Amino acid sequence: MNTGMIILIVYVLALLALAFYAWKRDKKNIKDFATGGGLGIFVLTLTFSATYHSAYAFMGAGGFVFKNGIGWWVNGLWTVLPGVLFWVWGRRFWFLGKKYNYCSVADYASDVYQSHTVGILVTIITMVFTIPYVAMQAIGCSYIFTTMSGGTLSYTVGALIFMILMIILVWMGGMKGVAITDAAQGVFMWIGLVFGSLWIVRNNFPSVAAAFEAAFANNPELFTLPGPNGVCTMQDWLSRWIVITFGMMMFPHITLRFFAGKNLRVLKWSAVFSSIYLTSIYIFTPAVSLAGTVLMPDIAVADTIFPELLLKYTPIVFASLIISGALAAAMSTGDSQLHAVSALISTDVYKKYINKNADEAKQYKVAKICVLIFGVISIIFALLKPAMLSDILTLSNAGVGALVPTVIGGLYWKRSTKAAAISSIIAGEAIMVLFTFILKVSPLGFGAGLWSMFVSLVVFVTVSLLTKPSEHVSEVVDSINKYFAVVK
Repeated sequence: MNTGMIILIVYVLALLALAFYAWKRDKKNIKDFATGGGLGIFVLTLTFSATYHSAYAFMGAGGFVFKNGIGWWVNGLWTVLPGVLFWVWGRRFWFLGKKYNYCSVADYASDVYQSHTVGILVTIITMVFTIPYVAMQAIGCSYIFTTMSGGTLSYTVGALIFMILMIILVWMGGMKGVAITDAAQGVFMWIGLVFGSLWIVRNNFPSVAAAFEAAFANNPELFTLPGPNGVCTMQDWLSRWIVITFGMMMFPHITLRFFAGKNLRVLKWSAVFSSIYLTSIYIFTPAVSLAGTVLMPDIAVADTIFPELLLKYTPIVFASLIISGALAAAMSTGDSQLHAVSALISTDVYKKYINKNADEAKQYKVAKICVLIFGVISIIFALLKPAMLSDILTLSNAGVGALVPTVIGGLYWKRSTKAAAISSIIAGEAIMVLFTFILKVSPLGFGAGLWSMFVSLVVFVTVSLLTKPSEHVSEVVDSINKYFAVVK
């Protein structure tokens, strides 16, 4: 067994020890399993940030830059705004969670629109599109295990190892375990990506600027728009930015964290620090990825450029530690997603429609069973090797992006109606499926996800104006506005 694999094993064992610690402190009920019982600034910041980032941070982003060049650079807008939305939207959900005892956004949607149909639609859509996202983490980890073992561990074995670890972490710890391990992995992840990238660049070039100059001399097309493959058009950028930024905030592993803060002060400062974290982690990604086009131009899988460069141009112990950060990126998102979907099914499906008399202990058991079920489904998806990580990211976010008008409308607009919510979601998803899987087109160059969000917004506003306003929606919006008119 090589040094790299030994370090990875030690890292994994340390995570399991943290999960065991959380399991010992867990209250073994669905509320604690879902929300963690109130998190502080440090843990909430890192569990949100580490969960928001994923295998894409270490693998997908580098692969995209390697293939398509500087068009990726607008990624900063994808990472500053989530922290802002975490506060602007998150504080409203936090308040409603305290007032109405919501545990999830599906729970909120079902109640605010007084419609089980709306709640079921939100649950099904977030569940369906979370599966490829979890699979994306398995794909990233498979590349890591294969790279670190020098090919000894196959892609399939790597994916299976990842999923077993995810199931154990979530099974043992719930939200508290996920959050604590996310916090540890978040620190590791930031150090790994920032300092690992800088080391590679400085080991091969006099400066970061020199790395860019070498890449430009080697392949000037990477410094043009829309890039060598014609991908980075203005339409593509707008589609990715809007869909990923807003769509990501609809995933259950993100929305559960709206309800997890101990108080509003925690939520506010977590939002501030999250924007800083999410943006700064990519500071050297363009330099190291473009340098890779000079140092390893013939790499077989573009998504593995960063770990391959680490192994080739830095000491094995350092490389292994940093690649453990890549594992952290994937695992911190994967475990959060498995946890979120399982909690969602237990609280929003099992309790409401299957066993209305289920107590918290029973819901807790159902959630843990769901961890196993969705873990298996996700690994099957991952073994199909569907696409590059950046493409899976866009597809997953496009699927949940159609929920934005419905979910956010109930927070701000008194005229939001049940009919509008249902028709908006159905119309948006229909457009996404039609353009992505049937016609396979991008009208006017804009992605299917952006068209889906646009159609869902138009339908939501139009139908709301044509149907009778809901008294309950008005009551909820008034309660939010009155609370924040007093609380500064």
